[in-house]
Amino acid sequence: MFEVRLQTYWGDADPARIVFFPHFFKYVEQAEEELFRAAGFNRQEQLEGLHVWLPRVEAFAKFRRPIHAGSAIRVRLNPEFKGEKTIRYNFEIVDDKTGEPQAEGYVTVVCVDTQFKATPIPDVIRKAITTKTQRHREGDHDS
Repeated sequence: MFEVRLQTYWGDADPARIVFFPHFFKYVEQAEEELFRAAGFNRQEQLEGLHVWLPRVEAFAKFRRPIHAGSAIRVRLNPEFKGEKTIRYNFEIVDDKTGEPQAEGYVTVVCVDTQFKATPIPDVIRKAITTKTQRHREGDHDS
């Protein structure tokens, strides 16, 4: 599992100061980007250099509690490889202060080439995700 602390902002919320639900997926996307950064590279540059993309093909969330604007949260990612071409990012969003679950779900991505044909996930990406989540499990919490 990989975990990152994020801050919510006024612009993420509706007039009742409750974070608008699509932003939950934005937070998962930010956590994924931080996972790649923690592994030592810029995700976008790496994908461009490898001539692949990782489009989202499925997303699911179960909302447990509202997140309020200005709250700090923790996004926990548990990447799961589903064969050669697919990654399922299981996630949990918790309140940073209380640890109470606020949402959980998953986002599924498929590796495609520049013609959007499914292709195996390059080893460097697979290794970065695997290595960083293993190190994080073992106590290397530099996020």
